Amino acid sequence: MPTEGYGRASSVIERYRRCSRCGCRLSRYNRDARCGGCHRAPAGLASPGSRVPPEVWAEADVQAALAARDFGKLCTLLRERSDLRQEDVAALTGLSQPFLSMLEAGVRRLTNIDKIVRLLEGLDVPDDLTGPMLRNP
Repeated sequence: MPTEGYGRASSVIERYRRCSRCGCRLSRYNRDARCGGCHRAPAGLASPGSRVPPEVWAEADVQAALAARDFGKLCTLLRERSDLRQEDVAALTGLSQPFLSMLEAGVRRLTNIDKIVRLLEGLDVPDDLTGPMLRNP
């Protein structure tokens, strides 16, 4: 009977494990240190030279998408103007490629402030465009 209680205690601890790469909550069945998306992601970083050119941030529609916090439209515009792939954006930001695909399609929304900050930092958004709430101290 006492062993049953120990099993419950360990499952409570495991419930709060986080992915070592992106920080998302891990399934209690996942014995790895990373989530499935991060585990399937390429081990390397973004393609050589992958970044958003600084002049893209001056474009009115990019600034409008950022001001409206429409991160799906923002990612789509940035990828079109920068010749980036979703895999490149995923490597830069730590978000998974499938999540970025759903974000751009409008199926998912980015509401977690930590992930928003990670997206903006990974894309190297100029501080004057993000506002004080979205800056990492």
